[in-house]
Parts: sequence; C-alpha cells; structure tokens
Amino acid sequence: MTAVQMQRILQLRVSVFVAEQGIICEEVDDLDRAETTVHLWLEVEGEPVSVLRLLLDGPVVRIGRVATHAGHRRRGYSEQLMRVALQRAAATGRPVEIHAQAYLENWYGKFGFERTGPDFLEEGVDHTPMTWRGEPQAVDA
Repeated sequence: MTAVQMQRILQLRVSVFVAEQGIICEEVDDLDRAETTVHLWLEVEGEPVSVLRLLLDGPVVRIGRVATHAGHRRRGYSEQLMRVALQRAAATGRPVEIHAQAYLENWYGKFGFERTGPDFLEEGVDHTPMTWRGEPQAVDA
C-alpha cells in the first residue's frame, strides 16, 4: 500500500466515523501502522469507497473500521470486503471478533457472526460484541 492510498483510506474513515456519525475519537491509531494490520479497500475511479482493517496480532483476529462512503452504500462493497476479510481470517485458524455498531448486528449475522455478550458503549455509540468461528453464510446482494 502506498502512502497516498493509506491517506485516502484514513480520510474515508474520518469522513464516515467523525464527520458523518459524530464520533469523537482519535480515528487514526498506532494499529493502522502495525505490521500485523491488514487494510482492505475497494476503489471506484481510483478512490477508496469502502474500507476495513484486520488486526492479526493476537489470539483472535479482529475486524474493525468497516466504513463505506455515503454515496456508495447499498452496492455490496462492504459485503465484498467482508468476504475477503473472513477468507483471510479463516486461514489463521483463529476466531474472529468484532465490536459491531448495534444497529448492524443483523448485517454481520448474515456472515455467520454471533452475539457474544451484552451491548456496550464505545466512543458513545452502542456496540455489540460478536464472534465468527467458521464459514460465512450466504449473503443476498
């Protein structure tokens, strides 16, 4: 990944999480630069429109920072990225955890994620802890 690609990925995340959703946090963190972090993104006309990251450094794989540009939603881009992310995660043989924004619990459930605890607040937003332990479910596009 080039420095320009990384900058554009981070700009998209800030646009979605900070500007659009009003989450007050330091969106860019040290994990973004870690050697064990994998960034996945989908581009349209050379610009990232959907992104996520995989954290591969612990006993579980963590997927996070799933974001799609407002003008490119409902086109299946996040689904495509999630399928690739789960294939990569499955290759590690470890479970996959996410802190899903609570309103997206059913969306993640379509991939085979299951709730593992009660909702909690993270950066002022309701989140649901979820784990994936196997093959993704079929997802309607």
